[in-house]
Amino acid sequence: MKARLAYARCGATAGPLRPPRRPDAPVELRPAASVAARSVLTLLVLLNSATGLLFVGWLLLPQHVPGPGVVGLGGWQTIAARLAFCVVVGVELIRLAQNVVVWVFAFHAKDPVPVDPPVGLRVALLTTIVPSKEPIDVAERTLRRLREIVYCGRVDVWILDEGDDPEVRAMAARLGVHHFSRKGRPEYNQPRGEFRARTKSGNHNAWRAEHEHRYDVVANVDPDHVPLPNFLERTLGYFRDPDVAFVVTPQVYGNMHQNFVAHGASVQQYLYNGLIARGGNGLDAPLLTGTGHLYRPAAWRTIGGYQDSIIEDHLTSIRIHAAVNPATGRRWKGVYTPDVVALGEGPTSWADYFNQQKRWAAGICEILFRRDLRAPRELPARRRWQYRLLQFYYPSVAVSLLLGNAATALYLLTGVDAGRLDPQVWAALWSSTLGSWFLLWLWLRRFNIAPHEREEVGMVGMALALFAGPVYVAAAVGALLRRRLGFVVTAKGALRTVESLRTFRLHLCWAAVAAGLLGASFALDHDYPLLRVWPVLTLLTGLAPPAIAWVENVRARRDEPDPVPRPAGAPERPVPATVGGGASC
Repeated sequence: MKARLAYARCGATAGPLRPPRRPDAPVELRPAASVAARSVLTLLVLLNSATGLLFVGWLLLPQHVPGPGVVGLGGWQTIAARLAFCVVVGVELIRLAQNVVVWVFAFHAKDPVPVDPPVGLRVALLTTIVPSKEPIDVAERTLRRLREIVYCGRVDVWILDEGDDPEVRAMAARLGVHHFSRKGRPEYNQPRGEFRARTKSGNHNAWRAEHEHRYDVVANVDPDHVPLPNFLERTLGYFRDPDVAFVVTPQVYGNMHQNFVAHGASVQQYLYNGLIARGGNGLDAPLLTGTGHLYRPAAWRTIGGYQDSIIEDHLTSIRIHAAVNPATGRRWKGVYTPDVVALGEGPTSWADYFNQQKRWAAGICEILFRRDLRAPRELPARRRWQYRLLQFYYPSVAVSLLLGNAATALYLLTGVDAGRLDPQVWAALWSSTLGSWFLLWLWLRRFNIAPHEREEVGMVGMALALFAGPVYVAAAVGALLRRRLGFVVTAKGALRTVESLRTFRLHLCWAAVAAGLLGASFALDHDYPLLRVWPVLTLLTGLAPPAIAWVENVRARRDEPDPVPRPAGAPERPVPATVGGGASC
């Protein structure tokens, strides 16, 4: 509840609304940080880069390279040792590159200047439901709040029902909202393409085909994201600019204190909402995210609607930024506003979190590996590089973990010469890189949107990101092998996925490999203490998630209240009360 109240007070982060300079004035952007703040940021990144390069330079000293004094390639052991050594250096360079990416987005972070919304637009507010995965009461809560949104114009509320569920139909009729379903309509349930079956993009495109032409702006929120009354007031003004194709808002989680997963998933949004998305404004290509966005139907028609991908928002964003507005001859553009105008619920189970992360990582890797999904040539160079930087995270983590474990396995299993490193110097240099990185991380909190975000260090989010590492590796390998991942709805509310050992099978395999490497190093007497640090971290990465889940489940069962007997004849759940009409100006 505390997080929800804190976020509800962040509805005007971009500043007060002001009258537009002219009816079709382009969106104005202003830096999110002062010149002094950007100077400090640059110094901190340079400090971290310097400590990292010093560490790499020390590793590359001739006496530290495996096989000193060997001329030429040498034997297989020398070749293997040097190859593994190069991998270790490469992993460190990838970490440095990740920090440079953060600097690029932070340095270019900008906020739009909010303007009064135009009056009289025809607006559709959409939410979706997959009855088997999303509780009806969760969708009903969102529909009620959608009806409370204030705007001086025509506003229609729709629910897009993948199951054509009778109970959902009845709820829609009771609340006075429109119901749409493509179930049983073969033309809207195709094996691939615009109307792919069992996908979010296909569901929305089916609605678009029949109803989109009636509206000037369409807004899209997930059923577990509750909009605030000022949702349209703070976003529609940007559509005065005729080249604005979409407006996207922060994705924040109000249930962050429910458990470890919910807390960590919420913390992971801090950096994106406060820094990365704002950097997208400054780099002229903010990323479209799947919930809490509004779009101009004319723009969507130029690219054929939402794109067929397991991360349809990301691919749609690329296609929109490569397309041209036929009315003006200029490129379509997007706007990210830091105003919190909807409160969501993050994943609360490990299974749902892993499924979500696997879908995001696999989708990015699929875009990178498949030529037909890559950024088209029409995408301007600046925007192209912005997307490359955005897409760097998941593959870089997967490559770092995979190569790091491969190099460690080579050293510990074969006993090849790993080089002679002074443990004290190694610890001092590595600690300096870690310390300068942590200092940078603490300073970057000033970009976070809500006050409680700026007060939190974020260790839970860091830990959860570490635990997601094996998932990223599996997603990257699957994409490389062209294994198509089906669209999986993140279960919500009471329908959250329950953990079992199967949930952690990947992590347990990860831990077993690490334990095997450690055991083999002792059994084979390959005594490299520094090289055992990596498998120890890998072992913890594999064992910590099931251990945390077990502890939280025990605690939840202990704190669960005893069931209250229900009188005979009483209904199993209360019948929701009806509500009146939506708010208007």
